[in-house]
Amino acid sequence: MQVQRRGEVASTQVEARALAEAGAPHGTTVVADAQTQGRGRLGRRWAASPGENLLLSIILRPPVPVREAPLLTLGAAAGVATALDLLVKWPNDLVDTDGHKLGGFLAELETAGDRVAYVILGLGLNVNQFDFPGLPNATSLRRLRGGPQDREAVLDDVLRAILAWSAHPGRLDLWRERAHTLGRHVRVGEVEGLATSLRDDGALIVGGVAILTGEVGG
Repeated sequence: MQVQRRGEVASTQVEARALAEAGAPHGTTVVADAQTQGRGRLGRRWAASPGENLLLSIILRPPVPVREAPLLTLGAAAGVATALDLLVKWPNDLVDTDGHKLGGFLAELETAGDRVAYVILGLGLNVNQFDFPGLPNATSLRRLRGGPQDREAVLDDVLRAILAWSAHPGRLDLWRERAHTLGRHVRVGEVEGLATSLRDDGALIVGGVAILTGEVGG
């Protein structure tokens, strides 16, 4: 596991992709103190106080077909949630028991025919940031645990969990165990109802409807 550290970058995703294209091996990780163009899902900007949180992108090279690529993120999220005693909100958010968000994953896929060439898996995780102006639903490990956290120790836990669980055969069972979403009335796009289960392809079943992409509300 090779970790490359940066001060300020445009995006750890961009940095990690350049390394992947140059042949960097599975597990190579870029960690930055700050990003000027950090991105979350659906093109949203990911904002974080410099030097207080974890901003990273890890290169994964699993020998799996493209159809299994979405499961890598579910496995990574479940593993990190377990390591940090958090929950997962479908499809890729890390939350506390009240649904307050601590982090989220962003995956970018490169294919080789019908196989995965590599995945750049980005994670933004609130570690020591305490105030979140304008973001009432955000929290951090520091707030949850009642004091400042060792960012290096958290980084080690996170990377070990991602590498252990992203392609683990039991990843979906672990996701179901750590799920904040299941058993709740939710809304995903135009679909609203009880989130009853996670299908083996990663689809969330809401009111009997299988949903493969979207964002949970409600």
